[in-house]
Amino acid sequence: MLSRRHALALVGIALTLAGRAGAALPPADADTVERIQRYLSSITTLQARFEQFNPDGSTSSGRLHIQRPGKMRFDYDPPSQILLIATDWRLIFWDGSIQQQNVIPIAQTPLGFLLGRSAELDAAYEVIGVSRRYGEIDVTLVLAENPDAGSATVTFADEPLELRRWSVLDAQGLVTRVLLEDIRIDQPVDPKLFVWRDPQVFGPPQD
Repeated sequence: MLSRRHALALVGIALTLAGRAGAALPPADADTVERIQRYLSSITTLQARFEQFNPDGSTSSGRLHIQRPGKMRFDYDPPSQILLIATDWRLIFWDGSIQQQNVIPIAQTPLGFLLGRSAELDAAYEVIGVSRRYGEIDVTLVLAENPDAGSATVTFADEPLELRRWSVLDAQGLVTRVLLEDIRIDQPVDPKLFVWRDPQVFGPPQD
């Protein structure tokens, strides 16, 4: 069963974008992190299908929409009734199965970095490893002040550079993996996707 924790693991991608190279990284790895930062800063919109693999063995899927700055939406496919929207200053989590809404200020999440006007590195997170294999680059990050809280590893295709997937390892050692498919960069996105209308007032969210 898809839980709130599983759904929020989707935003673990932001961990990969909010890292800082750190003094321990070799120059080649620091250059790679800088290259990834430039790539992410160049993106205005991103749309993709996602497949999520949860620690309990369950899977879920849906569609991701990003419009920088400031907007993001994760739509889960039925029968899930989960929806995540970042709009204005808020990250909104809606679970239609229990008619529950949670609101988190974007500034208190790594999403603040992901959705900013530029992908400037943030000292709150630290890159602890960069590896290359089979034409891909893995970047692993932790919380700078609490590295034992977990980590995120994001994978990019190398040539050309492209975001492919990420995994989030939590403090309990549980891993949630997210795979992106049919990625579309800098194509028009319907602005209505990022307008939050409280379902308890306006009825179920529409695609």
